[in-house]
Amino acid sequence: MLRARLLTCALVVLAPLLAGCDGDEPTIALLVADGTDSTSRAVDVDQFTERVESTCDECRVAVYDAEGDAGTQRSQVRQAEARSSDVIVVVPVDVDDLSSLTRPEVPVVSLGEVVPGSDGFVGLADGDVAAAPVTDLEAAREVLLGDEESMTFVPTRAMSEQAADVAVALLAGNPVPDAEEVDGVDAWLYRHQDVTIDDLTSVLVRQGVLTLDELCSGTAEKRCEKLGLK
Repeated sequence: MLRARLLTCALVVLAPLLAGCDGDEPTIALLVADGTDSTSRAVDVDQFTERVESTCDECRVAVYDAEGDAGTQRSQVRQAEARSSDVIVVVPVDVDDLSSLTRPEVPVVSLGEVVPGSDGFVGLADGDVAAAPVTDLEAAREVLLGDEESMTFVPTRAMSEQAADVAVALLAGNPVPDAEEVDGVDAWLYRHQDVTIDDLTSVLVRQGVLTLDELCSGTAEKRCEKLGLK
């Protein structure tokens, strides 16, 4: 029935009716620190959204991009709350700016770096997720071409899916298994991995981080042929 209502709403031009339809959907607000930073390892927005939509048919994801500005993110937290978001997932620009902003009745999941008082945290076991100097594809090509011996791989896709699962569970009031505790917050922790030339396909390609065609395009094509990757 909800899908039918949404289809009807999509065909109606009047803004008030559209706003009413949006209000019918459970909303998870995803606040990213800087969506323009292609080297960020904290969140895969598309993967997060797909995971939410595949596990909660009626849910919608509202994405807010702070573009690296802590003041903007503070305002976006208030916007998400004012728009009746049911759960907030945040990749913080500055954790100190967020620790006292959310209302107790709105569950908060912090991603990448733990926000004190969060209801859940998804991040790395050995520290906060920092931006890398290059993208995963660029780093993989440097390893492939012999410019670097290894690259540091952060399982961003898996972390994004876990954050989505935690958000949906909080929305439904269900417990999420296998939590640890970090600073008094339930946490799901991952580890980064040093990837060498022997691991490029078994780790990066297998996990869908990049494709073999992407890795072996352009100047890397002959190197891939020499290594038997194409």
